[in-house]
Amino acid sequence: MTGKYDGILSKLSPPVHITASVLLVFILGGINILTGVELSFSIFYLVPIYYVTWYAGRWPGIFTAVLSAGVWLAADYLSGYEHSHHLIPIWNMIVRLFFFLTTACLLAALKRNIQRRRTLERIFFHDILNIAGSVRGFAELLKNKDVSGSQEIYDLIYDAADKNLEEIENQRTLANAEDHDLHVEIGQVSSKLLLQLVANLYRSHPVGKDKLIVVSPECENIFFESDQGLLSRVLGNMIKNALEATKPGGTVTVGSRADGEQVEFRVHNAAVISQKVQKKIFRKEVSTKAKGRGLGTYSIKILTEYLKGQVTFTSSEEDGTTFRASYPLRFPHNRKTGSS
Repeated sequence: MTGKYDGILSKLSPPVHITASVLLVFILGGINILTGVELSFSIFYLVPIYYVTWYAGRWPGIFTAVLSAGVWLAADYLSGYEHSHHLIPIWNMIVRLFFFLTTACLLAALKRNIQRRRTLERIFFHDILNIAGSVRGFAELLKNKDVSGSQEIYDLIYDAADKNLEEIENQRTLANAEDHDLHVEIGQVSSKLLLQLVANLYRSHPVGKDKLIVVSPECENIFFESDQGLLSRVLGNMIKNALEATKPGGTVTVGSRADGEQVEFRVHNAAVISQKVQKKIFRKEVSTKAKGRGLGTYSIKILTEYLKGQVTFTSSEEDGTTFRASYPLRFPHNRKTGSS
């Protein structure tokens, strides 16, 4: 039942929540005047603060906290009670305001952490299903007894299974991330080898059926410092997104190159992203695909930021769509955590 009401309230706009909380604060103020100062109403003022912070955000919560403290001060004066010193009501208001503001800020931080945890979990399931699709594609090839290159397929299945274990380990790391910090395991990475490994996974993925993944002849092999597991997830999502936008018979081209003190990865396809989607493409769940499949670009962004990199894209009728993700050649070892 609680989940049902939460779902209904979550669909209401912030102005509705703010209006409801303001009305509730004034109602509490009226009751406070009638009951006098002998009965403490602090716990009841927390109700509108909690409500509006949870459903409308931090700043509406702060506004309601300030309003609650002000209404309580007014109720103290209007109740007719005479304090031993005229500054006592002001002092009490300041103490209450600090209490209310602390509650609003802590609750807003808790809500952000819960939302972020849920998002990271959904990113994990999104990515793990990508790899499971590759394993299924390899298995379907093996069903044909006359298939050639069986040993190569066995090796690819082993690589995909190993990748699955790596993804699960990465999710455990993400689940322990706090305060927008994520520990990353830094090692030496070969850009071209990594691209080839990820491309091989998606060549047998269902989304890659009747499509080509080509490593550009101009691809440079750059050695740099990064977290190969997280980086594989980023490149995998870039390639998968490009494949989903590519028509049968089309080609997705991947490559890497040195760009000053950075290494740049590129994934290109001939499709064009609409202007409407381009403006908000890195937001959570922004997608032209089915519900629950819009976390790919958000995953690319958040994990790239963890790796101290940046991701950009261009899309036009003339040149198609190219996603670029750049990372430092030398990872800043004095800061092994990243935040978004």
